[in-house]
Amino acid sequence: METSKSKKVIAAGILVMSMTMACNSALAPILAEVGKYFPDSSDAAIQIVLTIINLITLPMMIIEPFFEKVITKRDIAIIGTALMLVGALVPQVLNTELWMLYIASGIIGIGLSFVVVTSSSLISDYFSGIDKSRIMGFQSIFVSIGGTIIAKGSGLLTAMGGWKTGYLVFLITVPIILIILFTVPRGEVIVPEKTEEQSGGISGSMVYFGFLCLITGIFVATFNTNIAMYIDAKHIGDANTAGTVSGIMQVVGIIGGLLLGTVVKTFKRFTIGGSILVMAAGTACVALSTNFAVICVGAFLVGIGFAIRNPGAVTFGANMVPAAQASLAIAIISATYNVGNFLSAFIINPLANMFSTDISMRFLVAAIGLAIVGILACVKAPVTDEQALDAQ
Repeated sequence: METSKSKKVIAAGILVMSMTMACNSALAPILAEVGKYFPDSSDAAIQIVLTIINLITLPMMIIEPFFEKVITKRDIAIIGTALMLVGALVPQVLNTELWMLYIASGIIGIGLSFVVVTSSSLISDYFSGIDKSRIMGFQSIFVSIGGTIIAKGSGLLTAMGGWKTGYLVFLITVPIILIILFTVPRGEVIVPEKTEEQSGGISGSMVYFGFLCLITGIFVATFNTNIAMYIDAKHIGDANTAGTVSGIMQVVGIIGGLLLGTVVKTFKRFTIGGSILVMAAGTACVALSTNFAVICVGAFLVGIGFAIRNPGAVTFGANMVPAAQASLAIAIISATYNVGNFLSAFIINPLANMFSTDISMRFLVAAIGLAIVGILACVKAPVTDEQALDAQ
């Protein structure tokens, strides 16, 4: 592995690369405007513009390792970042049908998948021990910073020039690509050898954990996919307001990243369940109030819970299996969660409509669902205290 560059420079490049990992937050503020542009489309159809990004993660996680046999990880990351920009440019010329936006989101999703897999892998390649843990923590913070910039930027651009202009926030990928080129070594194409340890099966505990991630993903996605439409329907504000709410979630992710180690040390196996319960409380704030300040509190709670639950789940999953199976475990945890995100609109919307057609009912259903999952994850935790503490 090429290491002629300073480790600090390499770390900086990988962290900047990670800023695009929350790129789906760019689309949350524009959904209400997209809905107005396509008035004959259902809310669920509009929400797919955002959730298809999550769906595409599953097949791409399976395909990405094959690319590593012919292309270096850094180059895969650059291609992924460039694809996000390509996907964002599609709606500038193809925007007369909703399926065109689905294609754009699919391209963005492919790019995102490449960056998510390679950025974490590059950290493992260049860092170990305490340094690796420290960089992983900083990565979570940079993801939140990037998500904040992207969400707020998208909301501002949409308010200024419409939803198509909102996509132009992805121009931020241009300087990011240049930074990756000049800071992260190209590396080598490495074909890993198969060992006996890699041939083991997946445990029942991992299947259970994957199930929890799937259900959690269904309910968590409700916030991002509905907040812009909720703010518009309740006459609380515009796309810029929605961008502010989405931005709050990303900003508090920095706090969550800093608190993760302390939270895990304190709550151990209850970390996942507890963080889900915090997200349930935040979602309930939106369901039960149209006051902007209360909605911001809700976004704060969802953001904190999200920032602890997501990196915690990935790391706990890796700790549940031998080192050779860590990548597979991470893929299961991430993919099941993202599939849940995609299924969200098809499950939450009809379920909520059984009780009321008011959009606030979607948040209430999601809050109740998250509360149930959170309690289940506490009563029957997916990891032991020992596995949780190993995450640090």
